[in-house]
Amino acid sequence: MNFTDYQKEAMSFRLKSADEIYALYNLAGEVGELLSAEAKLRRDGGDFLDHIANVKKELGDILWCLAAVADDWHTDLNEIAELNLQKLTSRKARNKIQGNGDNR
Repeated sequence: MNFTDYQKEAMSFRLKSADEIYALYNLAGEVGELLSAEAKLRRDGGDFLDHIANVKKELGDILWCLAAVADDWHTDLNEIAELNLQKLTSRKARNKIQGNGDNR
């Protein structure tokens, strides 16, 4: 499966009430859930394999939200992934992986 196929199939589960604002805000919320799970593992310990299973679920929720936001902006996750790799490749070639700013 590629990102385009995922995005199309994932959006077939989207409720009408999950509008553009919902998708964007929920993306932040799902990232927060992942961070919370990491914090609780650090604080309380626990079974690492259970934690990995939970991380995969949270990453899946994040991916769904990302697909929804991309869909709202009429863009394709495959294109986003390709552009990101091009940006990283350029930064690496110019020795600019480290540093600040989007346009380095």
